[in-house]
Amino acid sequence: MSTLDAILLFVGGIGGFALAAPSATVSSAIWTGSPDVALPLIARHSTIWRLANIGFVVATVLSAAGLFVLSSSLGANGEGLARAAAVAYAMAGTAWLVTLSIRLGITPGVAARYVADATLDPAFAPLAGLGGVLFAAFILVGTSSLVALGAAVVLGGVLPAWTGWVILALSVAILGGYLLTGDTLPAFVYLPTIMLGIVLLLTAG
Repeated sequence: MSTLDAILLFVGGIGGFALAAPSATVSSAIWTGSPDVALPLIARHSTIWRLANIGFVVATVLSAAGLFVLSSSLGANGEGLARAAAVAYAMAGTAWLVTLSIRLGITPGVAARYVADATLDPAFAPLAGLGGVLFAAFILVGTSSLVALGAAVVLGGVLPAWTGWVILALSVAILGGYLLTGDTLPAFVYLPTIMLGIVLLLTAG
C-alpha cells in the first residue's frame, strides 16, 4: 500500500482545517445570517472568508483524489464498494465546489457593494439559494459515500476493522445531525478522511 492516498487524505483535510480555522474568530452569522447580517461581516472579514472557502476547495479536491487512489488498495472484497464511494464523493464534491466558486467569485463583490451603497444585486438571492441546495447535496451524498467507504474498509480486511467502523459511525453521526437540525459545519465531513489518512500513514510500509 502506497503512502500517496494517506498524504492526500491527511494533507487535504488538515490543510482545509488550517485555512478555515481563522473563521472561528468571526461570528457564525457570516455563514448562517441573513444577507443584511452576513454581507457586512463578509466585507469586513473578506480575507478570512476567502481563506476558509479556499480551504474547503483544497480539502475536497485532495480528499476525493485520495479516495480514488485508496480504492484499489482495500482488497478484492472492498475495492468495488470503495470505488463506488469515491465516485459518489467526487460527485458530491463537485456540487460543493460550485457553491465554493460562488462564494469566492461572486459573494465578496456583492458584500462590498452592499456595504458601500446598501443595494443588493437581485441575482444574488437565486445564486445563494442554489448554493444552499448544492451544499445540502454535498452533505447528504458526501456523508453517505463515507458510510459506504467505512463498510468497504471493514469488508476489505486490509486495514484494522475498527477503522472502518469509526468512519461509518462518524459519517452516520454527521448525516444524522444534519437531518435533525438542517445544518452542519462542512469541516465535519473531512474528519473521517483525516482519520483514515492518519491510519494509513501509521500502517504504511
